[in-house]
Amino acid sequence: MYQEELVIHTKLTPPPPRCYTLHRPRLTALLLKTLDHRLTVIHAGTGYGKSTALASLATQDVPLCWYSIAEEDADPFVFLLHLIHACRSVLPDMPDAPLVMLERHSERLALSTMSADERGPAVWNGIVDALVNSLSDALDRPTLLILDDYHLVSEAPLITKIVDRLIGYAPAELHIVLAGRHPPSLPGLIAWRARGELLKIDHKDMAFTPDEVSALFNEQYGHQLTPDEVQLLVEKTEGWAIALQLIWQGLRSGVITDVFTSFASSARFSFVDITGDRHSLDDLFAYLAQEVLDRQPLDIQSFMLSTSVLHRMSPAACDALRQTSDSRTLLDYLHDRDLFLVALGKGQSRYQRLFHDFLQSQVPSDQASDLHHRAADYYRSVGDDEKAIYHLLAAAAHGAAAALLDEMGERMVRGGRLETLARWIGQLPPAVLEQHPALLARLGDVARLRSHFEEALGWYAQAEAHYRAKGDRMGASRALQGQALVYLDTVRPARAESLLAEALRLSDGSQDRQNRAHLLELLAENQLNLGHPGDAEQLRAEARQWREDDPEESQLNVRVLLRTGQLNRARATLENQVEAEQSADDAPALGRAHQSHREAQLLLSLIYAFLGEADAAFHAAQAGIAIGQRIDSPLVTAIGYMRLGHAWLIRPEPDAHLRAIECFKQAINLGDVVAVRRTQVEAQWGLCRAYGFHGDLIKAEEATATGIRIGRRAGDPWAVATVELALGASYVLAGRYSEAVEILTRVSVAFRDCSDSHGRAAARLWLGLAYLRLDQNERLAKVTDELLELTETHGYDHLFTQHAILGPPDNRMLVPLLLKARHRRVRPSAATRLLDRMGLPDVEFHPGYRLRVQTLGPFRVWRGAEEIDEREWRRSKALQLFQLLLTRRGRMLQREEIADILWPDLATDAIQRNFKVALNALNKALEPDRSPGAESAYVARHGATYGLRTSADLWLDADEFQRLIDAGDRCQNDLDACADAYQRALNLYAGEYLQDALYQDWTSEERERLLALYLRTAEKLVAVRVNRGRYDEAISLCRRILARDDCWERAYRLMMTAYARQGNRARALRVYQICEEALRRELDVEPGPITRRLYEQISGDAPARDWVV
Repeated sequence: MYQEELVIHTKLTPPPPRCYTLHRPRLTALLLKTLDHRLTVIHAGTGYGKSTALASLATQDVPLCWYSIAEEDADPFVFLLHLIHACRSVLPDMPDAPLVMLERHSERLALSTMSADERGPAVWNGIVDALVNSLSDALDRPTLLILDDYHLVSEAPLITKIVDRLIGYAPAELHIVLAGRHPPSLPGLIAWRARGELLKIDHKDMAFTPDEVSALFNEQYGHQLTPDEVQLLVEKTEGWAIALQLIWQGLRSGVITDVFTSFASSARFSFVDITGDRHSLDDLFAYLAQEVLDRQPLDIQSFMLSTSVLHRMSPAACDALRQTSDSRTLLDYLHDRDLFLVALGKGQSRYQRLFHDFLQSQVPSDQASDLHHRAADYYRSVGDDEKAIYHLLAAAAHGAAAALLDEMGERMVRGGRLETLARWIGQLPPAVLEQHPALLARLGDVARLRSHFEEALGWYAQAEAHYRAKGDRMGASRALQGQALVYLDTVRPARAESLLAEALRLSDGSQDRQNRAHLLELLAENQLNLGHPGDAEQLRAEARQWREDDPEESQLNVRVLLRTGQLNRARATLENQVEAEQSADDAPALGRAHQSHREAQLLLSLIYAFLGEADAAFHAAQAGIAIGQRIDSPLVTAIGYMRLGHAWLIRPEPDAHLRAIECFKQAINLGDVVAVRRTQVEAQWGLCRAYGFHGDLIKAEEATATGIRIGRRAGDPWAVATVELALGASYVLAGRYSEAVEILTRVSVAFRDCSDSHGRAAARLWLGLAYLRLDQNERLAKVTDELLELTETHGYDHLFTQHAILGPPDNRMLVPLLLKARHRRVRPSAATRLLDRMGLPDVEFHPGYRLRVQTLGPFRVWRGAEEIDEREWRRSKALQLFQLLLTRRGRMLQREEIADILWPDLATDAIQRNFKVALNALNKALEPDRSPGAESAYVARHGATYGLRTSADLWLDADEFQRLIDAGDRCQNDLDACADAYQRALNLYAGEYLQDALYQDWTSEERERLLALYLRTAEKLVAVRVNRGRYDEAISLCRRILARDDCWERAYRLMMTAYARQGNRARALRVYQICEEALRRELDVEPGPITRRLYEQISGDAPARDWVV
């Protein structure tokens, strides 16, 4: 047949393996899964080793029909000709019908005897059908048909129809692989995926893992890499095969001598530094230019070069940079063709690192500078000042960068961003810093907060000098304050005095009342350090006059302060009043409590409950009840019980809400005695919260109705709003969000009308939670903005950081709200600050509760206050997977490593299936309400590696055990604090680590470590108890030690000492005999010399103080 002359047979032969090709069992196992699927799509950018990996299947005893496609194969005739011959190369006995039909078609086309319809897709369909029938006749075993570089013809419509038909009708024994640089668009993909007949493999699967990188260099290239070098190569190249090959070429030529050092020293082009003469980088970049960039349309080339200045790309950022509106389309184009773009989620993308370097190397410096300027302008416009700083510095726009840092500096210092701030300021030339002395002062702040006090003084002095040179009195005053703070921090009041006095003099005439008040407070603190408390109080009073509009705060009605949200002022007033009355000479005698004193205690208890200070609220309420009982006042006692109920509601005891209900009912009964019904409004508020927060909405609604009726009759809208707030919050907790929104909207208006900013903040908080659950993002953004503004303005952090009476039962419920605010740029600095205060500065994902895990003793897990039932794990392997991740916390585990541990005897395909099932069950148990496709807050996945998120909100008893022991070790000079820390640590040790998995090898190391830590800590605590004369406790603890390790010799000595010091020498000597028997039985050794010497001392007449323990 004459078509034979047109066949290029090298296209039909897999590329032969090179001598340095690494056998990759992981990838081979994945590729062999093609035999389980009708179609496999492999898409990855250039240089990922797709062809090499597929060609390696030729060694797996699998028939392989190979077709390397070229651009000219977009012609359907050429394509089908090579396709048929690719099949015949493996199936020589295949019927000739497809070739005959193709030849006939070619002849008719050459003679122009075909109709228009016959030139269309139908004729090609007939040839494909003939090929399918021939394959069906010839195939007798599973066979692969690999179409390599399919992307070169994927845009040709006729080729798409041919391939789609071939795949759709292929016999069961034929498994087709399409390999290319971007995913194909085939009509049948959706159906094949739905039927489980499609396997997709992308660049993450093709990338070399750390183990493979190590094997490649150590085994194939003969170059031994250290683990650090391997890790760095993986990080920098992301497992890109061509990059690894070019690095090896540099190593082989001797240009590279120390991979780690060379990489670490690179600031921009890591390859430049490690290859020295750029030879390998030039090869790589030339390859990328020829094979990737030059092959793109001009608009795509321009887009890639322009956006190379961005670390992260969004359509909006790219549009601003390019001054166009088509960036989303172009980004989709790059994603669809897998052009080295990494999706980061939430509309963000980035270029693969080395490709990013390549693109940046192609942009002229003047053009890059202009692009960085545009990027900075964009990020400034959207409020992302940190990205703007990066681009301004990259553009060498030092003046603009310094001006922006002037604005950001104080916020960054408050937020603890010291390293970043210092690094940015350090990139500015000295001449620029001289024009921005505030940045010199910020460097002083950084040094002071790092306890580098002399360095801080130097920066503050420079700032002061430059401020004075500019005639900026207030700036110089602030620089002097910084110097004074150094001396205050180091308690050197004499040096601080003159600095503060000069700072105060320079602030004369300033309109900044808060700054002057702050200076006076610092002077007051310094006077206290000098031993002049009277002068300190006078300065504090003067500071209050400057800080507040009305200095006569003590004359204000405290109830007005309470009901207008001025909680801290009310608290301070009352605490001062209580303190003054308790210390006065005419303090009230028993039974003659002043009215102001009893009201102060009761009001304080309520304020403490609002602030979330449970213990203080509890004690103040008890004091109020005691006063009411002493003066025989049922009303005062009733109010005391109401306040005690509020205190119980914010305590951690499991039955606290039941005790609160008893208090509220007692208050109601006492109120009925004196016929003062209006007092019941507060009790009904408490009952509503107690019932509603624990799921009894019927009783909560009854309490609300009663409270509203009494409150309205009494003409008290504030009390009514408070009761309704509790019901609205209860509806949120019950998932009745629409009803909650209706109530809480009304409550928010009521608190606004009462001028209660605190109540309004609480209402906005609960509205925010409702809108969050309803996914009403615009309304959520509005109420969150108002909530954070109120919090910042009035200091209502306690709503987030404490278990406040108006807040949620678990503050972790608010974390998703704050994360949403930070992400949507709704007062992000406030949200970030609150997250930091909650101990979650780095958290990215959060389910609204903290996960608590008990590994010492019986294994138990709680989602907030709710314990995970054993049935929720669904699969035992899900539980084991979680325990494995806990045991290896701080590490990311390869999927293969996990499989080897949990499924050592299963086949690869079963492992893959079981792992997926176990992981899904684990995520479902930990986060049952997580949206499909959302990131897990606890289990992180990076490629084929899995581990616990380092930023996850997780409390682990083993870590707390270690933390408490470390705390005890740090306070050796304070034996009471040391013993308390050790005792609390030992209380956590309820049993051995993962005692339900005693025979799992992977638990042994951690179990043994924690047991040894327990024994050493228990020994330390025994020593403290013995030294403090608490012998019974010491003996009991020794028994616990020996129950776990009966060869722990020092425990015997401590027990001997304790008994002997109690005067029971016979018992002490018996302990020695037990020690001797145990050591001989278990270790075949005698007690050590110290133990024998102690035995001799106890046996003899040596005084106890001379005994050696």
